[in-house]
Amino acid sequence: MRMLMLGEAISPHLQRWADELTELGWEIVLASADYRDDFKGHKLYPSSAGGPLRYLQLVEPIKQLVDEVQPQVINAHFLPTYGFAAAMANLHPLILTLWGSDVLVSGRKGRLRRLRSRFVLGRSDLVVGDAEFLLREAEQLGFVKRRLMVPFGVKRAWVESGEARQFEADQTLRIMSCRQLEPLYDVSTLINAAKILKDKGVRFQVTIVGEGSRLTALQALTQKLNLAEQVTFTGRLSQEKLFTAYRNSDVYVSTAGSDSTSVSLLEAMSQRLYPIVTDLPSNREWLSSDAFFFGVGDAEALAARIMAAVDLDVRRQAWQSYWKTLLQKGVREDQMKIADLTFRRLVDEFAR
Repeated sequence: MRMLMLGEAISPHLQRWADELTELGWEIVLASADYRDDFKGHKLYPSSAGGPLRYLQLVEPIKQLVDEVQPQVINAHFLPTYGFAAAMANLHPLILTLWGSDVLVSGRKGRLRRLRSRFVLGRSDLVVGDAEFLLREAEQLGFVKRRLMVPFGVKRAWVESGEARQFEADQTLRIMSCRQLEPLYDVSTLINAAKILKDKGVRFQVTIVGEGSRLTALQALTQKLNLAEQVTFTGRLSQEKLFTAYRNSDVYVSTAGSDSTSVSLLEAMSQRLYPIVTDLPSNREWLSSDAFFFGVGDAEALAARIMAAVDLDVRRQAWQSYWKTLLQKGVREDQMKIADLTFRRLVDEFAR
């Protein structure tokens, strides 16, 4: 069964979806106007650099591509961009995959953006989100014909390796962040919390994984606060090195100001890390104890949560509190089978 998948090929998130569905027997045709030199899919060429006009210019090329490859279903990722282009092309059956910020941030800013969101949602035959909160927010923006909540999850092999991992008492607490270095993810709050920890005499190391427009500013803040010995920036890591980074950490921190289900949170949970995350509805779908949460931008509260995690027994109890939830709805292979079955049913319905 052939699927035309539209989205930002520069994002590993899109490629992960394509890879998982390929393993389940789909023939995936990738098309994008946002790609690196090694992109092997269909390259789209809008003349505008950005904004709605850029994606309007993709409508005719996408229609031509549909005529050429004859997919049974179209899957557009990110509502205001490729979702908008697919909706304007009036392609069916259309699966719209939400990424979070497309609904929680950009999709509702101003009347025109809300109208665009309503239009795209209304033309979508299935709306996929990785959190119930995200889908509820989408339903407030516009009519949703059919919905599917399916977290992308974490690989079963990671979960199994985490089950075998033993907790270790270290004199130095190892803290990890794995979010993009963009304003939305507010990594400066973690660095400010690190300063508080240092002033209180806590022995720790912070590893910041990721890249983005705020890298230089965050490095400068680290130098200003005299944290160069405690804070390390790694850039983007391969899956193998990322796995090692989780295994070498005790605490996972997310300072995001807005979020749906974070794959990095689930990855951290799979390796038994102590999660400390911003108090967002999507995070509450995975974690139950208030001890795991702090307010957006509150460095003092974050530092206090980290200090509590110094206790080995506290970290062990945390793992026991969230492990069942991870197994129930956070294993990637299980979630992708649900997506696969739902997508095939949609295709069958349109074929009749």
